[in-house]
Amino acid sequence: MQITSLNARPHSYVYVKPESQYSLFNTTVHILLIYLSFYGLVSIYVDNIIIRSLKDVGMVLVAIFALGKVYRSQTLFIRPFLFILGSVIALGALNLLLGASVVTLIYGIKITFLPLIMMFTGMLISQCQGIYAFARTNLIIFILLIVGWLVQYSLGIEKLISLGFIYGVNIKNYLEGVPRLSSITYSPDGYAYALLITGLIAERTKMALKHRFFRVIIQLLTISFLLLSTIRSALLLWFVYQIIMFFLQIRKYSKKNTLLIGVTFMLLPAAVFFGSRMLESKNLLSSSSLLDRLQTWGNSLTSPFTMNGVIGNGIGSVGAASRRTYMIGVNSSNFAVDNQYFSLYEQTGWIGIIYFVVLFMWIVVSLVKKMNTSTDSSPLRLPQMALALGAGVAAASLTTNVLELFPANVFFWMLIGMAIVRSRNSGEISQKVG
Repeated sequence: MQITSLNARPHSYVYVKPESQYSLFNTTVHILLIYLSFYGLVSIYVDNIIIRSLKDVGMVLVAIFALGKVYRSQTLFIRPFLFILGSVIALGALNLLLGASVVTLIYGIKITFLPLIMMFTGMLISQCQGIYAFARTNLIIFILLIVGWLVQYSLGIEKLISLGFIYGVNIKNYLEGVPRLSSITYSPDGYAYALLITGLIAERTKMALKHRFFRVIIQLLTISFLLLSTIRSALLLWFVYQIIMFFLQIRKYSKKNTLLIGVTFMLLPAAVFFGSRMLESKNLLSSSSLLDRLQTWGNSLTSPFTMNGVIGNGIGSVGAASRRTYMIGVNSSNFAVDNQYFSLYEQTGWIGIIYFVVLFMWIVVSLVKKMNTSTDSSPLRLPQMALALGAGVAAASLTTNVLELFPANVFFWMLIGMAIVRSRNSGEISQKVG
């Protein structure tokens, strides 16, 4: 016999916000993101291994938890992704058999590959419809970065040195005394890239999507402080991003898009003229640094016809990891490389480069599929944004190890994960009860 409550109504529904299922996870992620943003400032004064490891442990835990929750629903993407990623790490660890340092390997994995697995965290955030909250947190970080820069600019480089900042690492001058400041991150480059990516993500807050004026303010602040940072590769990334987003916006024929193309080409010569004049006045078009790097690469890169050219010198052997291990006294090459492609080649060889190409192509194919199946009226347009940002990163990687710049690499990979998993537009789901 079936007993039915007199108060029960057939086909009744309750509305449950999906993010409430993972409220603790979402709260932890947002706290972690804010901590990651000013960890660079903390690390200048704190050299405790426990404090330094907190961020890494936090990222590992949230990434593993997220992977466990999204694996079943995203098996077709995650299985090949994990296989390729595992193959790259295994290849980069082969040099342990030849006497490479375990410490160097650990630093290499945590600097380059640990931020990469935060992609799973982004996937879960998108799945439980926390994209707007993520954008809001990035807006907070964006404001903190600007405030930090303004405070440091008012103090001056000499005062910052007296406070414990290291000239040439955390702060430095660019040519005619123009300051390069680290804000709340560890380095000027880290500041510029964190400012850029958080600014772009902040444009996806509800306030920015509803009010064009607020979005324009964010865009103007982003480009203004990028110019003040004088980090040219970050400016290149922003420029490529804007171009790709423009072409993705007009890829389908309409009268509005046709008019937009016409106006753009009419204004293009003036924009190029005044833009180049402004960049030249700030010495941002100088090629001397690039020529120096070309000479360094020619003299220092491993020959492709050797064993190390095939399998690399091991993960962490160059780049940010080698700089860090050198600072703590480990025998290291201390070679920054300043080119993400050469950095990956030095660490994993030609075989590793092939694996990386396959990995990134798999991500691009997945993003294109999401873009083609999503509606053009979607205000977030995350697949388009992820593709444009990826193209910008690819361009900036010619002169900078972009994927090793913390915390910008964390925000970048989380955005990629969100774009791969398309969430529902509604903030609520209905479940049948009774």
